[in-house]
Amino acid sequence: MPLFPRRNARVDGSSPAQPQPKENDRLSSHKKQVTEPKEPIADEPATESSVEQIGDAVNVEVELLAQEIENLTAERDEAKDQVLRTLAELQNFQKEFQNYRRRNQQEMAQFRLLATEQLVSELLPVLDNFERTILHVEAGATVESLVGGIKAVERQLRNVLESQNVKRIPTVGQPFDPDVHEAIGTESGTEHPDETVVIEVEPGYKMGEKVIRPARVKVAKS
Repeated sequence: MPLFPRRNARVDGSSPAQPQPKENDRLSSHKKQVTEPKEPIADEPATESSVEQIGDAVNVEVELLAQEIENLTAERDEAKDQVLRTLAELQNFQKEFQNYRRRNQQEMAQFRLLATEQLVSELLPVLDNFERTILHVEAGATVESLVGGIKAVERQLRNVLESQNVKRIPTVGQPFDPDVHEAIGTESGTEHPDETVVIEVEPGYKMGEKVIRPARVKVAKS
């Protein structure tokens, strides 16, 4: 056992008590930790090359958009020109069609006039012969001469009609044809078979293939 005890040693040999921090010291330390600002993390600065790449990409996009706008504008202008040309062509076609229809109507009217004039010119001699026949009757012509004159005028008139392609429709002895015949009655006890024309009541005529007037007939019926 040492002659002199260590400083701060207790007489009973136990270790001296450690000094306890004061309450104010603990609060001050905690406040310092809380209020002490943390050092900010600095952003990584952008490099010059990355900025140039972004600028180049933007320029490319702008050029593409400008080119697309230019193409669309050209297509719009072309479509507009096409529409205008089509409208002008339609207007010209309408005018040409109206002129053609007008000319066609005028030509048809002129053709009808010429055809009528030709027919009248061919009928005038027939009229002249009728007038001569009447004068002969008034002058005391015989019945035989009168009948001969009338038959001559009738032949002349038929020749004029045939020159205009007007022909008489065959009737008696022909099968009944509703396209050219008009049945107004029937006859029984004839030698003709059924549905055969036996009597012509009124003659019919055709001009070419067109029926001008159907023949009015009677048909055999048993």
